[in-house]
Amino acid sequence: MAVVFRKKESELRGRSVKFQRTPARLLVSVPPDPVLAQQYVPLPTQEVAVQAVPSMSHHEVNTETIDFASTGMNHTEGGWPRDVSLTEDDHKTRYRKKVEKDDGYIHSMLQLGQKIEHCIRQNNAIDIYEMYFEDDETPTIEAPEPMKTVNVIRDPHGGCRMVTGLDFSPEGGHKIAAAYSSSKFMGLTSDIPKESYIWDINTSSHPELELTGPSWLQCLQYNSKDNSVLAAGLSNGQVSWWDGRQGSKPVESTALSVSHGQMVTAVTWLAHKTRSELFSVSTDGQVLWWDTRKLSQPTDRLILETPANAPQEKGGGSTPSGANGPPGSSPRPPLAATCLEYEPTMPTKLMVATEQGKVVACNRRARSPSDRISLIYNAHIAPIYAIQRNPFYLKNFLTVGDWTVKLWAEDFKESPILWTKPAPALLRGGCWSASRSSVLFTARLDGALDAWDLLTSWAAPAATCQVVDEGVEVVWCHSGGRLLGVGSQKGTLSLLHLPPRLVHPSDRHEKAAFTAILERETRRERVLEARHKEQRLRERVKGGAGRGGGGGGGAVGGGGGEEPENPKNPIKEAEEEYYRQVAEVEETGGDNEEPKSYSSSGSGER
Repeated sequence: MAVVFRKKESELRGRSVKFQRTPARLLVSVPPDPVLAQQYVPLPTQEVAVQAVPSMSHHEVNTETIDFASTGMNHTEGGWPRDVSLTEDDHKTRYRKKVEKDDGYIHSMLQLGQKIEHCIRQNNAIDIYEMYFEDDETPTIEAPEPMKTVNVIRDPHGGCRMVTGLDFSPEGGHKIAAAYSSSKFMGLTSDIPKESYIWDINTSSHPELELTGPSWLQCLQYNSKDNSVLAAGLSNGQVSWWDGRQGSKPVESTALSVSHGQMVTAVTWLAHKTRSELFSVSTDGQVLWWDTRKLSQPTDRLILETPANAPQEKGGGSTPSGANGPPGSSPRPPLAATCLEYEPTMPTKLMVATEQGKVVACNRRARSPSDRISLIYNAHIAPIYAIQRNPFYLKNFLTVGDWTVKLWAEDFKESPILWTKPAPALLRGGCWSASRSSVLFTARLDGALDAWDLLTSWAAPAATCQVVDEGVEVVWCHSGGRLLGVGSQKGTLSLLHLPPRLVHPSDRHEKAAFTAILERETRRERVLEARHKEQRLRERVKGGAGRGGGGGGGAVGGGGGEEPENPKNPIKEAEEEYYRQVAEVEETGGDNEEPKSYSSSGSGER
């Protein structure tokens, strides 16, 4: 604590300083509450092994120094006598006729003619001007056309909010819906307006429709079967839906008692004949299914909990979603959902990305509740802000988090098949192109937008555009592929026009070439996964041999080297063995006990 006294120098000059030491005294004492301490649950963390070894090299190159000089030559008409004017053609003609009658001129021309004739015959032997590639079209190298901003729509309330959700109207519509809220912790206060808008992409003077709800709209999506109907997730956990033909107020909203406990991060319509079913995810770790005809209760519910024994293989057994581990262990908090991916052609499957950097693959129509979470991908070390399947290859999907974009195959959860070079700033959003299978777009926190063409390079983007000065929050592509909607953290909505090279395929073999790349990387990942599986099995067999093959815990005595169904935890076994040996030493007194050494598998060896 510092105490500052401010006075004029004249008042302090010549006076002695008299300070007294005051002992500390207790003003307020707040004892810890044991009830609150029991409710505290630490969040799980991601552990990533990184090896950074500097590369050192030494090169010596000796080059010859070459001196360059710039020279020029000025060609002018000369060689005429002084009495001949260069501007008079008659004078030149008379002098030329006079010279041609001279005998020396005729003799010189005869000698020069022989040399010229020899050179002409050499040139006629090979046609140096022949066009050898007349049938082939000469490629013209032009500068690549950049991405252009065609329209900028600013927040009518002065940029105090973020654009947290975007969606174009279906069937190539000319409207775009924007949700205005904040994704920062405690970023919303009572003085911030709650209105969101539907804009016409051709004008920015006034919104087409104003959307007002019980709270701030966090995300929204149009109904693909009806251009006038859209649903939105709110920051207080509610879900509402609007009909543009009935005004700016929502037709119906869910009750707070049955809604999410935290803000809704994504909402999606289901591919159903009734056109009235949707589901939402939230940071409270729940997936709720709704029917707009009856929003009093959710039709189904799923908790995104990490199983105690997560399946190692696709299709392997997992613990029920409600099982949080063995009795006596601390409860596992649910995974906070940030975004989701739903493909209408796969009506029972969905993929949810979380703040913990994991991707949870869910199956609504599983035979048992334990199989509803079928697979978990450890994708990133930071929250995932975008996940989307490739519209041309549904088995492959991208995830956008931390500084990279990763391309995954649905069958492999250990590692991605492709990933981009780390960006200079954190990535905040991303999406696939609607017209090209190998093109995707990513948004950065420094206000730039990167366009990647994975067919040519995943080490550097094919194009970069500085859209705004502030951070970009969300990016979404139009169904036609020519427009791109970009929302910033200060409420600016920008519409970008993409160049033809990012919209139209370069040739008819582009899709086959990208398919070959995906198959090659998937094959490589399959080989690596088999090698890792074989290595893990070899380590378990070695650990079982160290324990003597007893107790049913080793793979050697359990079935000829096959992988056990429920492998024991070696750390737990080592602790139990250690406590057992300590108890024996205490009982016998430790006089006649020989020292023992413990192996890495936890078994005691003399």
